[in-house]
Amino acid sequence: MSEIKLTKVEVRPGGQLLYYVRVNTALGKVELPIVITEQGSNALNETKVLQSSLALAEELEVTIKFQLETQL
Repeated sequence: MSEIKLTKVEVRPGGQLLYYVRVNTALGKVELPIVITEQGSNALNETKVLQSSLALAEELEVTIKFQLETQL
């Protein structure tokens, strides 16, 4: 089972927030910077970061599968 930790790093101009998403898995550790627009509360900000991280993971999955298929 993976462990996911969210860390708000800084508030940027224009209402942007920088978060780090740290994921620990059996295969290793990954740290991703995610920038979002302020959502109005900590809970909404964290939800938006997780949604953005999931969208990124889905895009990575598609891209990696495509690259693996083209190598065969």
